[in-house]
Amino acid sequence: MSNNHIEYTDQAEFSAGEAADISGVNPVLQRHWRKRGLLPQIEGERNARFSISEVVRMTIMQRLTEGGISIKGLQAFSGLAAHHATAKLMGLPGSVAIKADSPEAEAEERRRIESWATHSKVRYVFWPLPERDDLEGRIAQYLRADLSDLHELVDQEGVFHGLLIDLEAVAKLVHSRAKLPLETHVVTMHRVDSGAE
Repeated sequence: MSNNHIEYTDQAEFSAGEAADISGVNPVLQRHWRKRGLLPQIEGERNARFSISEVVRMTIMQRLTEGGISIKGLQAFSGLAAHHATAKLMGLPGSVAIKADSPEAEAEERRRIESWATHSKVRYVFWPLPERDDLEGRIAQYLRADLSDLHELVDQEGVFHGLLIDLEAVAKLVHSRAKLPLETHVVTMHRVDSGAE
């Protein structure tokens, strides 16, 4: 078992302006979304800071609103999509700088990030339109590794009613716009026979 206590941090926080440059969501809309509970509440508008996962989520939410998705539908769907897109972002070259106090701790953290990035085979998220009442309980079935089973997502006339988000494209977009790399810190906890650290 590992001696390493891994403290993962999204320490490369982004200001409201930086988040706007990356996501396309201006600070006024960011404040509106915070009031609606779609983004975390922040004390003091001048001190608004966002983690990379929140910036990824804003990027997705912006695309959803452009596609006509309601605010009500955004919360659960955007969180799920952002989780997978952020994992893909972390796996892109140059996204993460690891700061560790030993080569072993650095290697373990690199493996953890790579595992997170490759664990999810999800490439697409599908949102059916018009929104269905049972959607929140069935969101998982709208995660797609590829589009080979797209026939399940069309109606009897063969019409595709919905919005598809390519999570890999979102990750690459954020990667191209954000100031990277993020910093991941690994602190090695030294254990002795008594169990004290």
